[in-house]
Amino acid sequence: MKKRIVIIVVLALLIGTGIFVYLGQQKARQGELYYSGTVEATQSHLAFQTGGRVLRVEVREGEAVVKDRLLAELDPAEFRSRLEQAKATLEKTLKNREQAETLLMVYQKTLPAEEARAEAGLRALKSQLNELKAGSRTQEIARAKQAMQGAASVMEDAKKNAARYETLFKRGTVSEKERDAVRLRYETALPEYERSRETYDLVREGSREETILTAEARVAEGEALLNQARSNLVRIEAAKREVEAAGSIVAAARSALDQTAIQLDYTQLKAPRAGIITSRSIEPGEVVTPGREVLTLSDLATVDLKLFIDETQIGKVKPGQEVEVRVDTFPDKTFAGRVTFISPEGEFTPKIIQTRKERVKLVYLVKVSIPNPQHELKSGMPADAWLR
Repeated sequence: MKKRIVIIVVLALLIGTGIFVYLGQQKARQGELYYSGTVEATQSHLAFQTGGRVLRVEVREGEAVVKDRLLAELDPAEFRSRLEQAKATLEKTLKNREQAETLLMVYQKTLPAEEARAEAGLRALKSQLNELKAGSRTQEIARAKQAMQGAASVMEDAKKNAARYETLFKRGTVSEKERDAVRLRYETALPEYERSRETYDLVREGSREETILTAEARVAEGEALLNQARSNLVRIEAAKREVEAAGSIVAAARSALDQTAIQLDYTQLKAPRAGIITSRSIEPGEVVTPGREVLTLSDLATVDLKLFIDETQIGKVKPGQEVEVRVDTFPDKTFAGRVTFISPEGEFTPKIIQTRKERVKLVYLVKVSIPNPQHELKSGMPADAWLR
């Protein structure tokens, strides 16, 4: 009898303790919001940024990948061929620009000097004409001889350079424009030498009438040469424009090369972050277009729980608020989360809610971020949440 009484007392104590704990828990839950929702993982829908034939696929559905891992690759052969063509085009444009710059340098160095020589030659011719009219003196003959010797030296140097550039042009070392520029110097120096020689001869012979007429003709010829030398100066501006145009072509070729290199890089599809491959829709040999989704990467390291909170309760929800989450798969385990998003706009309860009474409520979307390092929570799992 006593034993039965003891058992009854123990049972009563256990029942009382259970009731006390239950009431305590219920009291603790007072002030908390309870809602159910669905777990969602952050998904990346991956696609190639260029089109082509699939060479290989390195992953399968359900496979875990790390950031920057190669997932799939298009056949790069065509893109590599384009890259080599772009490199060849750039090299050619660089060579053309170099030739244009060389020609400009030659013009800038020679044409102003030719103008100066033509001006000096004309002054000398006019002076000689005046001297012929006045009669020659010993000093005048010496000056004419010195001028002839100087012109002969310039002409010989120009002749040698013209012959050398002609040989280099035939070998392909210099361009046609460079050869022509050097030849122009010789063609200018030769008549200047001939004029100075004739002037010297005239000065020595004396001032006959026909000699004066010849000198006057030489002055007119010198004026024509000066005008031609001044006209040649426009070649400098034309050469500058050619250099600018060649520079623009080089820039365009370099840009095309960069774009081709980028297209080649686009043949490789890499993981933007760590995650799980949850879908695969390509196989080797398929032809894909840019932007077509081929793989889905889900990030399960942190998942979101979507809740729809009543209009009457939304004021109790704050960003950063702690949330306790449970799922049926792990009934004895709780997951800690925090409110990360509260929709600023209300909506009627989604149609997935079955009862008409619930469907017509105005609710607000709330997202709860839950750390999930063991990937225990899966996308689509129903979950219960208590917002503290």
